[in-house]
Order: sequence, then structure tokens, then C-alpha cells
Amino acid sequence: MTWFSKTWFLPAAVIAALALAWQWRDLPGNWYAAKSGQRPLLAVKSWHYQLDKLEVETAAKVDANMLVIDYARLGGKVPLTREDVATLKTRADGRKRLVISYLSIGEAEEFRWYWKPDWKTNKPDWLVEENCAWPRAWMVRYWQQGWKDVIYAAPDAYLRRIIDAGFDGVYLDRVDMHEHTGDLNPASKTAMIDFVAALAETARKIKPGFLIIPQNGEDMLDDRRYRRVIDAVAKEELLNSSTGTGQRNDAKAIAAATRHLKQLSWDYKPVFPVEYLLTAEAIAKTRDEIRGLGFVPVFPTRALDGGDPTAPGVTLDKEIGTPEYIATACKDKRSW
Repeated sequence: MTWFSKTWFLPAAVIAALALAWQWRDLPGNWYAAKSGQRPLLAVKSWHYQLDKLEVETAAKVDANMLVIDYARLGGKVPLTREDVATLKTRADGRKRLVISYLSIGEAEEFRWYWKPDWKTNKPDWLVEENCAWPRAWMVRYWQQGWKDVIYAAPDAYLRRIIDAGFDGVYLDRVDMHEHTGDLNPASKTAMIDFVAALAETARKIKPGFLIIPQNGEDMLDDRRYRRVIDAVAKEELLNSSTGTGQRNDAKAIAAATRHLKQLSWDYKPVFPVEYLLTAEAIAKTRDEIRGLGFVPVFPTRALDGGDPTAPGVTLDKEIGTPEYIATACKDKRSW
């Protein structure tokens, strides 16, 4: 052993301590941000998630700290006005709340303002195929500039319209599309992180403090850069219903998802689980379990139409997006 190696040798315990300190290097800054009021979503103790059949006057009466709604009413055809959004930002008792716009970034939707009727026969390079589980929703190559222009890069992009309407942030759906596009792009996961980061940077240049809440894709929370650009994360079917409505998920899957989600909790940013359940008893039990994890749940209908999920008459194999529908309608078709 040379003099140099003797001099610079560090015990394993010291190396381990340094590695641990490096892993938690963001903790002081995150703690300070939370304590100084720079984490507004930490104040959200209840929220409402509705994308269909929204009526502004009815939604304004919902008693929740945060509303996650669609940018447009009537099946995505009529954008909400600034006056509509301003109305929704005030609860019935006069208290203010956050209003967040849904925005799918991993799929193109036929009912959106940007969709062109001839795309089905003359597809742009970034458009891939229709999702059997959710008809009229199409997988996209989100790393291509054409799709970036639609969502956030062009002057009249979807993001700009949402900001101009007065929303406080975006709820990004299908960020988990990287799980299904690896055959199209080996770096699909990194490409999605890049997409979200660029979207967040663009939004905050226009409106400082604009909130970014992705849904699902919790494996990306292992990436420190990704955790730093988002403000919260939503997770569908954390405990139940991933393989059958109302059925408990596999214990290993729950543990893995929870481990990923807890990383954001340690950054002093909230987690918002979405559970699709059909009985009041199951909802009450799941609410207690999720709150025990330190997360803030919501229990909408699968249709996200503002209805009562415990109401009778749900036909699971006919309701798109359910595991039961996928099992019957998508046997020979690709779905995700």
C-alpha cells in the first residue's frame, strides 16, 4: 500500500455516511420550502376529480381544497372561460381553492381541439395507434417535436390555452406511457422525464408557481430531476382494482408503488391516490389505510363524471377503462 492510499483511505462507515448524506442532500431545502409556504399543495386535505358532465355552478359548491377538472365542458368541446375558472376557485363559504386542468401528454384524444379528422388515414409521424381500453385515445411518440408543439412548445399550444384560462396547474395523464413505448424508443423513460421537465419550465416562465401534478408513472420518482420539477403525484389504483374492480392488488405491487411514492413524501410533496371502489364500506376502509400512509385519497366513479361510485347499475364490462371491459373487448387488440 502506497503512502497516498494510506493517507486517503476512508473507513467503510464514513463512506456509507457520506453516501447517505448525499442521498438526502435536498432535505433541508425541501423542508424549508414546506415550512415557508412554498408547497401550496400540502394544504390540500380533500380534492375532487371530475372530467365529464361538469357544470360550473354545481362544481363550485363542491367542498374540496382542490378541483381537478377538464379544460373544456360538453365532451371536451367547449373550453371553460376565465370567468368559469375564477368562479370555481372560490368555495361556497368564500374560501379559496386550487383549480387544476387535466392534460393527457402520452395520448392524443380525438375529441380535443387539436385533432384533425384526416389523422386516422394520414397520420402525423408522432401518432401511433388507438388504445382499445380507451377508444378515441391514441398512443403518441411524445419525444417528437410535432407532439411537443401540440402540448407545450407552440405559441398556441394546449398548455398556453390552459394558463390563459386561469388554471393553477396541470394534472398530467399518461406519463406512464413510457412503459409501453420501449419498442419505439429505448430511452422512452428518459424522454418522458425530459418532456415533463420542459413542459414545467415552459409553464413557469409564463406563470411562475404553476403547479405540475403527474398521474401514475411512479417509477420515475426514482429520478431526482423528475421529483424536483413536479409538485405532487397522483396514483390510480394504489391498493385496489388494477386487475378487477374492488379486488385487492398484489401485495408486492402495492409495496413497490408505495416505496416509489414515499420518495416524494420525503421531498415534502403530497401524494394523491385515486381509488375506484363500489361500496361505502370499501371506500371507508381504503380511505383510512391511505391516510395512514400520509396520502390524500379521492374516490370517483371510473367514468369521472361526478357521480356516486356506490350507486347501483354499474355494468363493469361495458364501462370503458375497467379491467372487466378490457378483458372482454380487447382480447385481440392492444390496450394499455
